[in-house]
Amino acid sequence: MAVAVAVAALAGAATAPMPVLPLEAVKAAGLVPETRVVEGRLQVMTGQRGLIVLDQAGQPQLEGVESGRVGMAAADGKETYKGAGAGKLAFALDASVEKRQSILKIWNGLTRPLAYEAEITALRGGKLMKKMSTICAVPAGAVGYEVWPDPVISVTLSKFAETPADKHVCQ
Repeated sequence: MAVAVAVAALAGAATAPMPVLPLEAVKAAGLVPETRVVEGRLQVMTGQRGLIVLDQAGQPQLEGVESGRVGMAAADGKETYKGAGAGKLAFALDASVEKRQSILKIWNGLTRPLAYEAEITALRGGKLMKKMSTICAVPAGAVGYEVWPDPVISVTLSKFAETPADKHVCQ
C-alpha cells in the first residue's frame, strides 16, 4: 500500500506526475497517514481538513474529516471547503504545484483569537523531515493561512490557547 502525496510534486516540475510516498516512509517518520487527534494533538494530512472543538481543558476533539481543496492552492482558485461553524475550528492542508508551496488554512469559529503550535512533516531533499513552524494567532471568527515552500505531508497542531484580542501574536 502507498500514500499518494500530491505536494511532493512541488519538488519537481509542475508537469511531473505525482509521486507516491511508500507507507513505510510515512510510518518511519512517526505518522499514521490519516487526519486524527491523539493525545491532544491534531494531525492533518495533505488534501484533508480536520474539524474540531476544544473541550473544557482546551484539548481538541475531532468532529469530522473532509477531503478537498483550499482555493489558494487550487489551479482554478475554487475552494471546496465551507466555514467551520460557530464554536468550531478547522484546519485544511493543501499544496499548489504552480506556486510551489504548501498551504494550511485555519477557520476560527470561536469568539476569541486562537494561538497554537504547529509541527510540519515535509519532503526535503527526497527525505521526510520534521520541524516546528512559526505561526500567527487567528482572530476570532476569521480565517488565517500559513504557507511553506516545502512539500508538506502533514501538520501536527497542539497547545491551542486563547490570545489577547488586542494583540496580533506570532511565535
